[in-house]
Amino acid sequence: MWKKNDAPMPQNTPAPSPVPAPHPAPVAAVPPQAPVADKPRSPMFASPAVMIGASVVIKGEVSAREDLTISGRIEGKVEVKDHVVRIARDAQVTAEIAAQTVIVEGSVKGNITASERIELAENGLVEGDISAPKVAMSEGATFRGKIDMGKRTDTIRKSA
Repeated sequence: MWKKNDAPMPQNTPAPSPVPAPHPAPVAAVPPQAPVADKPRSPMFASPAVMIGASVVIKGEVSAREDLTISGRIEGKVEVKDHVVRIARDAQVTAEIAAQTVIVEGSVKGNITASERIELAENGLVEGDISAPKVAMSEGATFRGKIDMGKRTDTIRKSA
């Protein structure tokens, strides 16, 4: 147990000299890191998606280099290369959409192009053509348009 020392301190003794703080060790230069977009994404460490809120109305072009969730209204064009676009349940989108993956839980009027996958959730509504290597539709989804699941080619094929 600690006990307070009640002995008087001598009056004319010099104060102890402060001990100089040790100098920090030199730090090696840290190599520059690759941009976030070039790093592989894992669900555990993925950054949260950018969100367009329910009260937001955008007329024009929206582009991003990260995942995008739309809960509001967009009229125009949405381009999110190499990332996911999620159309939330109450969203109303009248636009052409291009992304790596598009998940539709709300309403989309316009064509959708995805380099990997398009998902129509149970309450999703799409009026327009969709093009992706993989397309998934839940029971209860509404779709009106054409589906192209062929591999995309940049060359125009001429019919014989």
